[in-house]
Amino acid sequence: MAALDYLCLGGTEIANSARTTAYARNGLKPHTMSVGDCGCPDLAQVLGDPEYRRPELDTESPPAWVDPAVPESWEFAGLLITSIEGLDAAPASREVSDRIGDGAVIGRRRYGPRTITVTGVLLGSSCCGIDYGMRWLAAALRGSMNCGPGGGCRGDDLVYLTCCPTICEDAPGFTSYADCAEPYWRTLREVALVSGPTKTGSVGGACSCCQTCPAAEVEFTLVAGRPHALREPVTVTEPGETWTLDDAEIGCVEWVTDPSCTDTSGGGCGPSAPSCLDTTLAEMGCAPTLPPPLPVVHNPCACEPLTRRRHCVEIPSAVLTPIWSDVVADLEIYAGGQTLRSVRVRFYPNPLGLPSVDDLDECGYCAELNITAIPAYSTLRVDGTRRQVTVTCPGSDEVPAAAAVSGDNGGPYTWPVLDCGVPYIACVEADAATIAADAEITVRVISREV
Repeated sequence: MAALDYLCLGGTEIANSARTTAYARNGLKPHTMSVGDCGCPDLAQVLGDPEYRRPELDTESPPAWVDPAVPESWEFAGLLITSIEGLDAAPASREVSDRIGDGAVIGRRRYGPRTITVTGVLLGSSCCGIDYGMRWLAAALRGSMNCGPGGGCRGDDLVYLTCCPTICEDAPGFTSYADCAEPYWRTLREVALVSGPTKTGSVGGACSCCQTCPAAEVEFTLVAGRPHALREPVTVTEPGETWTLDDAEIGCVEWVTDPSCTDTSGGGCGPSAPSCLDTTLAEMGCAPTLPPPLPVVHNPCACEPLTRRRHCVEIPSAVLTPIWSDVVADLEIYAGGQTLRSVRVRFYPNPLGLPSVDDLDECGYCAELNITAIPAYSTLRVDGTRRQVTVTCPGSDEVPAAAAVSGDNGGPYTWPVLDCGVPYIACVEADAATIAADAEITVRVISREV
């Protein structure tokens, strides 16, 4: 169950119980309403905000609704959430088809969108303030609707807390109060309003001469297009990390002068060996009939350079928490001063914690991405949480870049998912002749929950 204390949509603070409670204590509430101590007492500190007083006084951390040109905006105290439904778990489903005989065939599991229903009350010191707050809430819930990569308005990020964080000054490695809340933040992607906000009633009463109004009960519904709740990202690379001269170089051409050499397979990761049964049947002349090859989309620009330079990054199991969740990668590569070509990224599971990728099976990677080229001074991002590939060129917004990415042997790529709670090694290779001195590699991992 999610905490009721904080909600942020598209970078706009929708609800903050500590802020609204403080404003209510300082007079921004109906005359007949009393204020209790049920909220999250340390929320302002973990958010990095000073003590809340009143909207007109909180100049360092002003509430999102304040508009100096509209006096009634000072008379609104905010939304106090009373219930949230739909943040507990993503709905799962499977298709079940009856067999001709007994039983059934169970289809693939899929997670549907989350439907999030929020109920709360709008507090203010006047009828004008509460009415202003209702109109502000309706505008804020529209979200940013940034019609970015691909031109589709996919919704915004919704940030919330799973429980109320407490001050953790005595915890090992404490650096700031924000660290205390980090384990409890969750983010949902592609969230948009589908109904409301609607006024459903009033709470409390108003006196005839004091010009106050009862608090307004409201309800609205959001839908999250991506069902996974994401923990805070963990960066496993150092700032400015890049390829170095100490990184291994891999040549795709091996010059051989032995005339008796007849092996032209070229090594690499070929098809798996036939089973013992297939071999026995072939010896008997009863080899199974092979199905015709399926057409495969191939990227003709996925070329092997003469020499690759490989830089590997360890992803320790300590950052892949909790152990029952799976983890996706968020990769950024900055090309630097020249076009970076023939980039290849591979993720290797390393359950035994071996010290180097050279100790692992060369073909034991669980996912591969090939990037044809990254223009000079541009950043390509492979975002596993949104399943988007974008590039940001100098002086422009990010644009789709999936056309430059392919999978193993130039075929379609699959999104890497790191699971089972074991360590991994991520290796980023590129054409050694095109690596600029100021190129950078950033690898983040994000645990996701359902």
